[in-house]
This record gives sequence, structure tokens and C-alpha cells, in this order.
Amino acid sequence: MKECQAALSNEAQPYVEDKIMVEYASSETKLNLQNSRSGELKLDESAVVAPCEYIRSLHSKDIRKKLIDSFNIWFQLPTNLTTAVSEIINDLHNASLILDDIQDGSLLRRGSPATHCIFGNAQSVNSATYMFMNTCLRIQSLQLLKPTAMDTLLKGTMGLFVGQSWELKWKFHVRCPSVREYMAMIDGKTGAMFTMLVHLMHSMSNSSVSLVEFDRFTILLGRFYQVRDDYINLQDDKYSEQKGFCEDLDEGKFSFPVISCCNSDPIAGDILLGIFRQSQGGTTVSRNMKTYMLDLIKKSGAFEATWELLQELKNEMCEALAELEAAAGKPNPALWRMMEMLAAIQQPK
Repeated sequence: MKECQAALSNEAQPYVEDKIMVEYASSETKLNLQNSRSGELKLDESAVVAPCEYIRSLHSKDIRKKLIDSFNIWFQLPTNLTTAVSEIINDLHNASLILDDIQDGSLLRRGSPATHCIFGNAQSVNSATYMFMNTCLRIQSLQLLKPTAMDTLLKGTMGLFVGQSWELKWKFHVRCPSVREYMAMIDGKTGAMFTMLVHLMHSMSNSSVSLVEFDRFTILLGRFYQVRDDYINLQDDKYSEQKGFCEDLDEGKFSFPVISCCNSDPIAGDILLGIFRQSQGGTTVSRNMKTYMLDLIKKSGAFEATWELLQELKNEMCEALAELEAAAGKPNPALWRMMEMLAAIQQPK
């Protein structure tokens, strides 16, 4: 919690701490008691939902909601079903973010204090678990209409945990994964969330387009989205305002630029791994040290390699989307606009 307090007092100054605590104190500390039929007192859900409401309140780009709206050009689902899918996917995503921030030691989320910095690790984990279970209840209400929905949710969620387990293992053992291993991890995390979204919508529609066609696009989108996130975390000043300066280096994360650096310059890679080892256990990497690490990554050509990979993935996505349009027999300008928006990133500095 000391690190979280430091984040509140330093990097997160624009966000008013008192406002946070006043806004959520009532749901955290005030136990609203309800009378049950037997006359006994029953605690309500205000404490467990407070962290959930907090992370939902943070500004988001709503990428997943935009994806749902774009894919619905083909699936043509009624509003009640797209709303249900959107709420389910958002809760899964937010629950995973709460856990990710704890596991990574992140202090900021979307420019504000991470959930565990407000509510503590234990309460945040409890609420994230609650959110996962709540999505199952939401899916259960759809089971009468779409029997495969629960299976899609459970398999997709298990895939998220498997992908996360490998990222955590590499970090714990300070072992740089291969590019193939890293892409497989992305497919199980970021790509799996996009794939789950499409599978849920597909199961509720009358679409005759094969899921194989959709899967190719969502896997490529997941890879592009994650590598893009890796890239801008170390290159984009606006991103630093939201997440902190080069936060991935604080976390000891093996992002794609770090992996590329280790592969192209073993000496620089050994230095990066050495710093990661020394920073294990919650020690924050100083700004001067992160600047030095950035210089090593830059000199190795890793940022150029990451940029080139992003261009390759973008071209593959364009091909996959064109094939999807042909299979569906209908253009999807909304998806093209989204791809153009995501691809609007600066070349290496």
C-alpha cells in the first residue's frame, strides 16, 4: 500500500484523492442491513460491488463495445442481446484488469489509482472474483435461448487464466520467452477475449459464416492490439500520463520490444534481465534507470522491429477482414475505421 500511497501523492496528483474516498466510502464502510423474512439482519452487496463500480467509473476507450457494434453489422442481434454481451465482456475485462494490476504491481489504471490502491488487495481480489461469477449468472439467463453460451464463456475465461499464468511465470523466473511463446500467450489473453466476444455473438445469431473466418481476424487483432500496447507503453508520452512512465519496465514485463532487444543484442538483454531481477519484490525502477533501459532497447533496433511487426500484422488483418467481408457478403466500414484508428501510431523516436 505504500507504493499506492506514493502514486496518489505523486503521479496521480490530478486525480483528487479526497473525492475518491468520499465517493466510495459509503459503499465501503457503511453496512446497509436488510431485514430477511425470518427477522434476521442480512448484509447487502455494497462492499463487494464498490471496487467493481470504481473500475467501471474510470474513463475507457470502449474498444470492446465498438467491436460489438461493428460485428453486429453482420450478426444483426437485437439491442437486448448486444447489451448483454457488452456487459458480460466488460465485466470480464474489468475483473481481469483488477487482478492484473495487483499481480503486476501497477499503481495507475486509466490515469487514476488502481483499484487495489483504493480498496486493498484482499477486497479487490474478492470483488474481481465476484464479477467473474456474476458474468456466469448473466450467461445463465441466456442459456434458454443459446445453450452453448455458458460453454463459450467458461472455455474463454479459462484461456485468459492460462495465458496470464505464462506471463507471470516468465516474470517470476526472469526468463525471456521466444517470440512464438509470446504470441501464443497473447492468443490466450487479448486474442481470447476478442474471440470470446465474437463466439458469443455468433452463437446468438443466424450467421452462416464459419467461426474459422472470424477466429483468424480476432487472433490477428489481439496480436496487433497487444504489441501496439507494448510499443506505445515505451514510446507514447500520452500513454505515460495514463499508466506512468514506462510502467512495463517497472513491472519487469517481457513486452515485445524487450524480447526483441534480448534476441538482437544479448549483452543488452542480459543487462535488462539483471535490472528486472534486482527490481523483484516491489522495488520501483528509478526514472534514470528506465531512461537507460530505454536507450538499450532503442540502440538494439527493437523499436524498429516492433514497428515493422505492427505493419505486418496490420496488413494481415486487412487481408483477413477483406475475406470476412467476402464470406459475409456485406462490407463492414465500422471495422475498417477502427483498424485505421488503432494503426495511427507514431514511428520510433
